[in-house]
Amino acid sequence: MDYTTLDTSNTLFYAVCALIAIFVIFIVVRIKKKKAFLLLVKNIENRYGKNPLELENAKMNRNVPGYYLNIRNNDANGFYIDDITWNDLDMDNVFIRVNNAGSTVGEQYLYYLLRKPSTDDVELAERNRLIEFFRKNPKHRLDVQVLLSKLGKTENMDITGYFFNEFKGNKHAGLNYKLMVVALLLSPFLMIINVQLGFLAIIALIINNITIYNKKKYEIESHLEAFNYIVSLIIYADKISDLQIEELTQYRKKLKDLLKNLKGIVSRSFLVLYRTEDPFLEYIKTVFLGELIAYESMFSLILKYRSNLNEIFDIVGLIDSLISVASFRDSLQYFSMPELAHADKSDYKSAHANKPELHVKDIYHPLIKNPVPNSISINGPILVTGSNASGKSTFLKTVAINAIFAQTICTCLAKSYKSSYFKIFTSMALKDNTVGGESYYIVEIKSLKRIIDALDPSMPCLCIIDEVLRGTNTVERIAASSQILYFLSRQNCIPIAATHDLELAQILNKHYKNYHFQEHVTDNNITFDYKIYPGKSSTRNAIKLLKIMGYGDSIVEQAEIRANAFIKYGIWEEIVCP
Repeated sequence: MDYTTLDTSNTLFYAVCALIAIFVIFIVVRIKKKKAFLLLVKNIENRYGKNPLELENAKMNRNVPGYYLNIRNNDANGFYIDDITWNDLDMDNVFIRVNNAGSTVGEQYLYYLLRKPSTDDVELAERNRLIEFFRKNPKHRLDVQVLLSKLGKTENMDITGYFFNEFKGNKHAGLNYKLMVVALLLSPFLMIINVQLGFLAIIALIINNITIYNKKKYEIESHLEAFNYIVSLIIYADKISDLQIEELTQYRKKLKDLLKNLKGIVSRSFLVLYRTEDPFLEYIKTVFLGELIAYESMFSLILKYRSNLNEIFDIVGLIDSLISVASFRDSLQYFSMPELAHADKSDYKSAHANKPELHVKDIYHPLIKNPVPNSISINGPILVTGSNASGKSTFLKTVAINAIFAQTICTCLAKSYKSSYFKIFTSMALKDNTVGGESYYIVEIKSLKRIIDALDPSMPCLCIIDEVLRGTNTVERIAASSQILYFLSRQNCIPIAATHDLELAQILNKHYKNYHFQEHVTDNNITFDYKIYPGKSSTRNAIKLLKIMGYGDSIVEQAEIRANAFIKYGIWEEIVCP
């Protein structure tokens, strides 16, 4: 037998088998990647144009406000939707309704947009251009969405703190680590002088480096996830810049310029973020502090180029957030693009001034499944009256939310929306401040005072107020409310106030235009059409509701008698025991 021939045959056989195995593995990997890609595309397409509140896992991650908070804390002069207004309008859920972003960057930027109304015509026109481009070009939109989805989301951290000096690096840490490594590398030469001394030096330096690594490892752990996401942002921003989409040319060129100095961050990330299963390699990284040195170098580069990273974040975030708005538009029954104008600044009190106004046709609320649209033209203060549950508060919220939409995402839930640019404030869903020891009334007057303090001759305010000073007694409530509302009517603002106090409509009749919501009463039921009508309310339903809810006739009838007596005589009669 020719063993040489046999060995050659065996070698060839095993080589062919290995090649086949490699080919099969390659094909399997390719198929899996293809399936994963197709699944990703299908998921993106299935979510587009849908109401996120009706989909699974619709929520707002806790890190979403991070970018807005960093911006606001570093911008003392800008106007933002404050926390009271945001909470009054349930804007967290409104955000979820609009949000279809593929990345954390997009989510954070969309949240920032909704909290930062713009008064810049050019800026808003550009946003609308991009929104409509993504609506009308599904192929290009999908190309971008795939990359944004690969960038992905993270719930546990916010990278934007690195862009605003929130984190401070240790300039000397990297140098110190390098000196320790040099010392370790040189320590064997001590054995030439003294073997025992050299050996002890090597052992001591190894123990020292391992101790430093283990201690520092836990300190940097919180940064590693953020670093990983920053690296991903750089990588996918680069891929977006490579897309041949003419309509995004200015953004692609800007990204290319910004990315030139950031390749070092990506290259250094390998040693910091890569984990091997080989214990020997991990031991080498530990002893020679390779991970810590790379970490400090990477940290320094991030801080050095944080302005570049911030601008990249802005561009990617803007694109992702406006794709969300495109999806939001396509999920709506109807919408309109707002017509916005600047009211006169210095002479707003003049009879000939271009005063603030708001005109809407068939406006509706984004969170109501079957909303009843309303139309109204407002060119001055209005007072909205009506019975309980008739729709007053919902109408006020509808107007305020759409005013925010108009100056942020250029999308109004109305057949037409025309208004001035506004600062937008509400005072509605207030609560006692138990922790601060403040009563409901104190919280109310503080909320109203913040609106008064924000009044600005150069920019009109849209002031939405629900039930002025409900936290105090009737006499003082009506007296104080009427004066506050009268004061607002003389300022550069449009106050829209809802109240149960019909007396306010009478007191402010010459200064406020009256509107009302009404009910339809049957023997055992009260129904509402949720439509707004001119004029003040002439009906009451609180006592009727007692009857419908099953309260005894003695309570209902006597309550009705007392109410009618007060309306007629203006005096409450004392209850006398029979």
